[in-house]
Amino acid sequence: MLDKLLIKNTIAPVLKKSLDAYSLRHKAIASNLANVEVKGFKRREVKFEDELKDALFDRGRGLCRTHSRHMPIRKGIEDVNPDAVIDASNPKYNAINNVDVDMEMADMAKNQLNFNTMATVLRMEYQRLRMAIRGT
Repeated sequence: MLDKLLIKNTIAPVLKKSLDAYSLRHKAIASNLANVEVKGFKRREVKFEDELKDALFDRGRGLCRTHSRHMPIRKGIEDVNPDAVIDASNPKYNAINNVDVDMEMADMAKNQLNFNTMATVLRMEYQRLRMAIRGT
């Protein structure tokens, strides 16, 4: 029942998708760092924010979907998923592969801050909902 309440609210699905993306990004960065000395390794990066922004702010040019069997006009939040892609750029930081340890560490720190922020906001959403249910 709680999921049905939160589905109507836009923020909970966005927070869930964001946490999923930050978790996947952490795994990709950890993999990049673990393979920093592997010759020919191609770093991975997670694409998510641009697709989420398109889903949130593209209004479908005034069109609406009136039946579930109609073709979707635009991606909804439920259709946005984080995607780990291979960075095919040439080695520019070392002669072994295209992983830059300093950039990966900075990205990991930024990703950790983003994850913690989203987790805190989601916790506050649940507290707000709990307060509304209890009436306090």
